[in-house]
Amino acid sequence: MWEIFEEIDVGSIVLIKVPSEKLIETNINLLKYYISEKKHGVVYVTVNKPFSTLIGNIKKEKIDLNKIFVIDAVTPRKFINVERAENTVFISSPKELTNISITTTSTIKKFTMAKVLIFDSVSTLLFHNSFEATKDFIKFISRKMKELKITFEMICIKDMTDEKMISQLSAFVDKIIEI
Repeated sequence: MWEIFEEIDVGSIVLIKVPSEKLIETNINLLKYYISEKKHGVVYVTVNKPFSTLIGNIKKEKIDLNKIFVIDAVTPRKFINVERAENTVFISSPKELTNISITTTSTIKKFTMAKVLIFDSVSTLLFHNSFEATKDFIKFISRKMKELKITFEMICIKDMTDEKMISQLSAFVDKIIEI
């Protein structure tokens, strides 16, 4: 099950192209691989699924919640239950690219067990932002993760993203994986 992820070198920037019907399964498999198998800490940025859904899926799979830090740019502030929000930062919108990048970088530095950044998903980010803004954001985060020697896994939903856009984003990655 892990063979596809074992090919990823530490500190690599990876674009994972996933069909929409395999998105949840792929995200869970990534978390299982890095947290349960490799014993790494993960910073997970979601602009796709709200915190409550993500945590529900993680608990169902019995993945160690202490090894994940979530940056949620989906959940409206009025729906946040602070008691459940340990190891989580909420950003009010996927449109706040500067806030997402600052929060991601500072979280990686503070959450010292973090070895991996998972971003779900570039496709959703493109829905909320221009291609140029998204491309600049991805370029910045990729460069930062390289500096910090953090593996950066970007999820891209195949049936929601134009191949020309994927091609341009591929300039910032070391590897593309198709699921």
